Amino acid sequence: MNTFIAFFDVMRFKEFIYNNDPQETKRLFDHLLRDSQIALAKENYVNGKSGGVYPDLSYQTVNCLHVSDSIVFWTDTDGENDFNELVDVCYRFYWLSLQATFPLRGCLTYGEVNFTPTSIKNNNNRTFFNYSLFGKGRVEAYTKADSIEYAGCLLDQQAIAKISDALINKLIGDQKICLYKVPFKKGNSYEHVFRPIKGFHNDVSFRNSDLGIKRLFTFHTKQDIEKLPESVNQKLNNTIDFLNYFRMANSNEKTS
Repeated sequence: MNTFIAFFDVMRFKEFIYNNDPQETKRLFDHLLRDSQIALAKENYVNGKSGGVYPDLSYQTVNCLHVSDSIVFWTDTDGENDFNELVDVCYRFYWLSLQATFPLRGCLTYGEVNFTPTSIKNNNNRTFFNYSLFGKGRVEAYTKADSIEYAGCLLDQQAIAKISDALINKLIGDQKICLYKVPFKKGNSYEHVFRPIKGFHNDVSFRNSDLGIKRLFTFHTKQDIEKLPESVNQKLNNTIDFLNYFRMANSNEKTS
């Protein structure tokens, strides 16, 4: 079926696996599961039997699949209501990621998706699992997410073409997306992307966000910032440049 699909992947996942013991790996990976569930639950929570508070997935309106370092969200239809629901999930998931443990790259696009999960258990109590999700939409989302050189999420033109301009303008007015000059592996291009915040940073909040991004790129891999590879350091700086776009001083320059 043709539908809206969003793909996210964890940047530097291999280093994360190699540089943490199994207990820490599971603890941090659980944070990723938590954040996707919070986004799906629209930040609604329910009390658990053990006394904890958990995302209330009764509010979930789009599908979600975790496979290793990949997180895929997709809708059941290609209507504008489902598009809006997916935009909301991606917006929440993206800004949660910037405040949590992992830097992510993502893309929301439109295209063909096939998903027919099955599991077959034999007489020896062994199970054949099939959770394959494939199609041109999935490939497009992965390819475009992989091409950007900062921790961010694109709203692809193929998705925009299926939606009215009025709705895109509303998303811009609601400060969920904006037009930004995105750094790609091959040059820069103005694209619609998800915003990291609503409103603008003052000098103090920008400094705090700068420190947060540096921690985001180093904590999960347990590496000193001075020892990051140049390619990773460039992505880190590109992410901070993106946050700088939302500084209050810059906003005044744009409107003056």
